[in-house]
Amino acid sequence: MSDPPARIDTNRKEPQMGTRGITKVINNGETVVAQYGQWDHYPSGQGITALQFVSNPDNVAKLKAGLANVYDISEEDHKALIRKYTDNENGWFSGDQATAYSNDNPSLTRDTGAGILEVIANSTGPVPIIRDLEFENDELFCEGSYTVNLDNNTFISKYGEATVVCNLSALPTIEQYLDSFETVNA
Repeated sequence: MSDPPARIDTNRKEPQMGTRGITKVINNGETVVAQYGQWDHYPSGQGITALQFVSNPDNVAKLKAGLANVYDISEEDHKALIRKYTDNENGWFSGDQATAYSNDNPSLTRDTGAGILEVIANSTGPVPIIRDLEFENDELFCEGSYTVNLDNNTFISKYGEATVVCNLSALPTIEQYLDSFETVNA
């Protein structure tokens, strides 16, 4: 695995780099969310997004409550939803169609990444997801994993060979968080 890119401006919202990964939520012994993401799954990207989210205890409480809205969309229903955005028989989107789909269905798009935590926390109705329980085990393509474990109140970050476990009640600053990957990899 290559070194993570230099620390980025985390206020930018557009994707930076095609670094695939997964954002997970564990609650009551179950992986309730396993969201595939296409972009920025290195610690200074999606790692910081997730860390900043869980740094606010109110966000964590809202996430836990919002999990009641999460459900696995069936393949048939997902295909029907995609057909609302494209008439291409293979389900391929044009640029504008992909943007519309992503904006309307943030819980189903590869572009949301760790933002799925906020989507769920702020939900007021059903949140369809596609749980990808196997992707984290793909050593070639899954480059980063960020897990909020509500059972043991931890935030677990995996990138390359490094695993950093943080207690939700004693989270590091962003600088400390990023430095912990340098320490683990040293």
